[in-house]
Amino acid sequence: MKVFVSGAEGALGTEMTRLLRKEKIKFLATDIKQLDITDFRATNKVLLDYRPDAILHFAAVSNVDTCEQEQNLALQVNALSTMGLAIIANKIGAKMLYTSTNFIFDGNSEEPYSEYSMPHPISEYGRTKLLGERYIKDICERYFIARTSWLFGQNSKTFISKFLASDKKPGSIDVICDQFASLTYIDHLADAILRLIKSENYGVYHIVNKGIASWLDFVLRAKKIMRFKTTIRAVKIEELNLLAKRPRFSPLASHNYEFLFSCQMKSWEEALTDFIKSLLRKP
Repeated sequence: MKVFVSGAEGALGTEMTRLLRKEKIKFLATDIKQLDITDFRATNKVLLDYRPDAILHFAAVSNVDTCEQEQNLALQVNALSTMGLAIIANKIGAKMLYTSTNFIFDGNSEEPYSEYSMPHPISEYGRTKLLGERYIKDICERYFIARTSWLFGQNSKTFISKFLASDKKPGSIDVICDQFASLTYIDHLADAILRLIKSENYGVYHIVNKGIASWLDFVLRAKKIMRFKTTIRAVKIEELNLLAKRPRFSPLASHNYEFLFSCQMKSWEEALTDFIKSLLRKP
């Protein structure tokens, strides 16, 4: 198997390429410095030359507020580049895997969203990622859409991941207490993606660790395990005056993955423990 990876220098891309290397699977890893996927002509040439068996499309503008400020950039990267890669995948007969998000939902549900729940995004990030999904479904014959949520891990640039990984922690931090979703350990997500692309079980998947939590729940549990001294202050999302709307309750239920692969993701609590153990192994 030969694999093409976009967004290879992001947190998921970094872990995915490590896993592919470990599995001795050939891959071509690209990020903006090597290949601008919004340049269809250049991308088409690279992929027609390389002819991968699978395309892993991780590249995205994932900062939700940036998507509100730079809507054309979000459209180009999150949606139109996805259309381009889908067209190329069909040309060369490659499998296509696209990572999507819980932000395609509005957060007004009273129960976790399944793969069959009706999307209703409330931000440009959610809207452009959903448009990417629709391009994939309309164009590709062999596709996987892997929706995920609230990623954490060693290479993650999110505030909480960087806080937990830091050797010198601040005296206090503010953590949102009134937004709830699924949490996802990047290492576990990469393992699941590898399982998907080795299969012929095409379709839409929710790939998250089990359980529902706020970031406050996550940090307080981490504090109990790691015993750091930082004071955790609970704040409500309105207090932060963020530009983009966020879904208040958007956990994902993973019916398709559990049924078709006869396996379950670990709970977010177990995943957090695995993450903390990995931090202790750092050189």
